Amino acid sequence: MNALTKEEIIKKIQEKQITNAYVLAYFYNKVCVGLFKENTILFHQEVQFDYLTQIRIFNPQMELKYIWDEDKHEFLYSEIIDKEDLDLNDYFDEEMFVTGNQIVDSDENFTTITQLNRIVDLPLKVTKEEVKKGIRLVVRNYFEITEDEQVILGKSRLVEFKKEAK
Repeated sequence: MNALTKEEIIKKIQEKQITNAYVLAYFYNKVCVGLFKENTILFHQEVQFDYLTQIRIFNPQMELKYIWDEDKHEFLYSEIIDKEDLDLNDYFDEEMFVTGNQIVDSDENFTTITQLNRIVDLPLKVTKEEVKKGIRLVVRNYFEITEDEQVILGKSRLVEFKKEAK
């Protein structure tokens, strides 16, 4: 496997002049949510980048994504950056529930929550009340117009974690 190093990912983030973002990383043995903060990627638990299969770095303005291509034996890179003139009619946001209703642990960067033996490290501080109301992951879906002028859903990207539901 042609591993993607943490340093290579950080360099790409810095090229895009991103200072703060969430990180969602898929490894062969687990999925981790983290932060890009102070020019480094932080996870609440130990990770081995040799096992990385996908990583998504996102904030309300953009998403950078690397996905391992089994056929090509390389990471494919893509990005979606919202234009400043993005109109509300160009997309819609949906909120996906993050499993967890009890706080297990908390520090300055992460809150660990649990529900039905599932444990999730959230890259934000939340209160017991906020966890009971439900934490959401916002996904942005973009509309596209086909050649025959049909409106379809095209690309989508991760946006942010929200403490309160709409």
